[in-house]
Amino acid sequence: MKKIVEKIKGLSKRKVAKNAMWMIGERIFQMILSLFIGIVSARYLGPENYGTLQYGAALVTLVSAIAKLGLDNIIVKEYVNRKDENGLVLGSVFAMRMISGLLSIVSIMTYTFIFNGDDNTIIITTFLQSFILIFEAYDLIDFWFQSQLKSKYVSIAKTIAYVVMAIYKIVLLVLGKSVEWFAFATSLEYIIILIILFVMYLKNGGQKLQFSFYEGKKLIKQGYHFILASLLITLYTQMDKIMIGELRNETEVGLYSIAVAISTIWGFIPNAIIISMRPTIYEAKKNNEEIYQKRLKQLYALVFWCGIIFALGTTIFADFIVDILYGEQYKGAEGALRIVSWSTIFAYLGTARSVWIVCEDKNKYSKKYVFWGAVINLILNLIMIPKIGIIGAAIATLIAQIIVAIIAPLFYKETKSSVTGIIDGILLKGVK
Repeated sequence: MKKIVEKIKGLSKRKVAKNAMWMIGERIFQMILSLFIGIVSARYLGPENYGTLQYGAALVTLVSAIAKLGLDNIIVKEYVNRKDENGLVLGSVFAMRMISGLLSIVSIMTYTFIFNGDDNTIIITTFLQSFILIFEAYDLIDFWFQSQLKSKYVSIAKTIAYVVMAIYKIVLLVLGKSVEWFAFATSLEYIIILIILFVMYLKNGGQKLQFSFYEGKKLIKQGYHFILASLLITLYTQMDKIMIGELRNETEVGLYSIAVAISTIWGFIPNAIIISMRPTIYEAKKNNEEIYQKRLKQLYALVFWCGIIFALGTTIFADFIVDILYGEQYKGAEGALRIVSWSTIFAYLGTARSVWIVCEDKNKYSKKYVFWGAVINLILNLIMIPKIGIIGAAIATLIAQIIVAIIAPLFYKETKSSVTGIIDGILLKGVK
């Protein structure tokens, strides 16, 4: 009997590892393809048109935090705990998400008409991008496959969609199409993913979808308090682009978006470090406090010093990087890039600290940190963007990230120790 149990555990571990490898492989492929197509498209469109796309995308992303109804945080647990009712759960939340998506499109277009009613290009591009708010409901099926440890199918669907979207953009480049055609690219990608995943869901024994208003309402009640947290995080990360668009112009949105895109290229490194070290830190927390603290400091040290290397390189070679990747027309993004590249260090330190937050069961404080970061970012953007444009937005982002990662936790008695751990890690104290 013992051998059977051990064999089952071994199979389970292999299944989890295989599932993870599919997810990692798909993300690496997407990152490489997106970087290449993104650079070519940005060079073709130029700063103004590219900025128009990014402005609309920022608005859609902001509204998306509300449109998702906070269900992302609870749906996998519902699938696992209610295996016999997966069809009812999926059908109910899918319908609610479709309704919220439609209402979100109405709200975002109302905002666009009020504040940009005289700019048809912004209205059309934002509308075409807003279809994402309906079709991003595909993630509900994605989560079902995750609950079944069958992310292979999601990876296949997304890879097909990425390739089709890339071909679509290449055709647009060859034919010399306008920015409006590019605005539909992401919506097309989401439509394809949804169709493929739904077919795969049915072929993999997915239950017939059922709808219950009572069920949908019950699940939304569970998820509604996550909406505020998601909105704060999205507001915190997208407000700079929106405010540059409102207070300056679309060309500067394009320049700033390029700076942000380049500054996050190295993100797969800290994410890989965090994902790799997280299980060992969780295990150490259960068994040995000393090793637990040591591994946390090692995590902070790795993330911080990898970030320092990247930020130094970016600061020194910013002119060359922008010119070689995006061309002379994006000259002007270098200053913001030099500043924003340093802010990513503190952003990923905050992500690394989330491991400590989970271990210590301090989840409620994450919202508080992000709240203060969003408030400070908003105030600084209002002051600096009208005066110094994207440089001001970059400075505001850097200060806000430092506050979220280092300053805000000091104001709460229960989280002060996390800052001490981060500083020790930065100073390489207690990492050996």
